[in-house]
Amino acid sequence: MPESLPTETQDIPCAWSREALSDDTSWIYQLDDTEIRVIDEAVRTLTGLDIRHQDVTAEDADLGDFRQKIDLIVDQIENGRGLALLRGVPVEGKSIEELELMYAAISSHLGRSIVQDTKGTLIDRVENRGASYADISVRGYTTNAKLTPHCDSGDIVSLLCVRPAREGGVNTISSSIAIYNEILRQHPEMLEPLEMGFHYNIRGNGPPGEFVDITAHRVPVYSYHAGRLSCRFNEKAILTSEQLPGVPPLTAMEKAAVHKVAELSVRPDLGFDILLDSGDLLLLCNHSVFHTRDSFEDWEDPAKGRLLLRKWINICDGRELTFEFADHYNTGPREGPFVNSV
Repeated sequence: MPESLPTETQDIPCAWSREALSDDTSWIYQLDDTEIRVIDEAVRTLTGLDIRHQDVTAEDADLGDFRQKIDLIVDQIENGRGLALLRGVPVEGKSIEELELMYAAISSHLGRSIVQDTKGTLIDRVENRGASYADISVRGYTTNAKLTPHCDSGDIVSLLCVRPAREGGVNTISSSIAIYNEILRQHPEMLEPLEMGFHYNIRGNGPPGEFVDITAHRVPVYSYHAGRLSCRFNEKAILTSEQLPGVPPLTAMEKAAVHKVAELSVRPDLGFDILLDSGDLLLLCNHSVFHTRDSFEDWEDPAKGRLLLRKWINICDGRELTFEFADHYNTGPREGPFVNSV
């Protein structure tokens, strides 16, 4: 059974403000020359084994003492600030196949990757494919548009920057726990609809049938369970859900609560801006951090276009979550979209 939301503000490391995150660099990790050599050697070994990135395991990818830094990163994400930035990942001069092997090697030591679409994609490419974000069936990462605040599926969303845009593409992150504190202090009447949750427009990523486009149940925005407060939010997916068959219209209070969460996530004292450069690997805890992205403009040469690789990862021994909160694609707790076998 879900527990009632806490009536006191959460004074924990992941409830940070822009100022606190600016003053604290403990969440930023720089690769040294030895670690870079270890990663490159792992890529050469995996290439020699003729293994696909989908099949890479932690046993295949020997990262030596770099594992110690990965353990620190996982702890930072789950028990610290809720995010980590790893700088200096050696992306230059590698083919896309080598990049995917390298990314899979590092990720295999973070946890288990889950699929991101009905094709079973484990490494997705965040790039402008010319789609329109105004289309309610379009996923924002395939456009160059400004995105609404959200979190992704699984415990961690991981973004490896291969190439930045010519202009724009700034990521804004915010603590969903700090936002909870703010709502508790100033808008406590909004906690009830946020705890009850919403149906989500899941854009054809559910199992075939009645719930291919919509969550089968309401998904709480805030859920308190086993002593931890967790959050799930996607402004666009919630607000467009009422356009789908069988979903009741959102009430005025529900819409106000959704808009307030989105507004707070980019408020100057709560939102923290990060412009990822080549070789930056950003990892966010989906249960305590929101992210969004500014619009961007690419170079005329498509080969220079903004490219990030993305993984959704479940960590080992992650926090307990209620079923209603964790089942987002109607495929089971912490799982991604339904994979078509055809």
